[in-house]
Amino acid sequence: MGYPGIRVARPPRVALTGATLKRVALAKLSDITLISAGFGGERIVFSPWLTVVIDHGVGAFFTGVYRTDSASSGDRSEPIWCLRKSTWDRALDMARAREADELSEYLAAGPQLVDRLVFANRSTHPEIDSVMEAVLTTLTGGISVAPVPSRTHPWHQIELDLVDDRLICRIEYSPLIAGSQEVETALPPWLDRLDQLLSRDGPQPDGDVVASIRRSVVELIGPHD
Repeated sequence: MGYPGIRVARPPRVALTGATLKRVALAKLSDITLISAGFGGERIVFSPWLTVVIDHGVGAFFTGVYRTDSASSGDRSEPIWCLRKSTWDRALDMARAREADELSEYLAAGPQLVDRLVFANRSTHPEIDSVMEAVLTTLTGGISVAPVPSRTHPWHQIELDLVDDRLICRIEYSPLIAGSQEVETALPPWLDRLDQLLSRDGPQPDGDVVASIRRSVVELIGPHD
């Protein structure tokens, strides 16, 4: 290195803990910035529109709608939306990680999350426009978060990202100690409707689906190598 007494060493192994698994799982849930796939020989890129990560204590889930730049134009045969649902179960993840021969390999390519992707257009999922308009009407009117007396709540942490022509924002808070009437009113029915829409298939991609993530797998699991 050129500095007396300093040498390069491999980082120490980090013990397998629930916190370690959760850190990597939450990054995988929230850090996908683009999704792309081929349809009819054309590569289509989908960027986040409205995405939510909810930590409920024993696990967490991501629900989100990604869209193309042409999503607001008329009817199209190719997909203009990508619906995504990803779930993480803490206990199941810990059990699988303990059985894995290599922790780093498991975190990089193992079944840490359960994912569901559905590509959609106005022919396969005509309700999406109205489903999105209902939630966006509330959220784009303004979101406030204020402290509340300590309370029990099924959601321990909410992370919401919105990129809309009317409002771009990122909200993160714990419903255990804070509250947002707009978020907690708009999200439950939207989440229910997205689950229904995700149960139906849409156009199938030509091959592999590619996801771009803010942090590489090497950065996420490097300390475990």
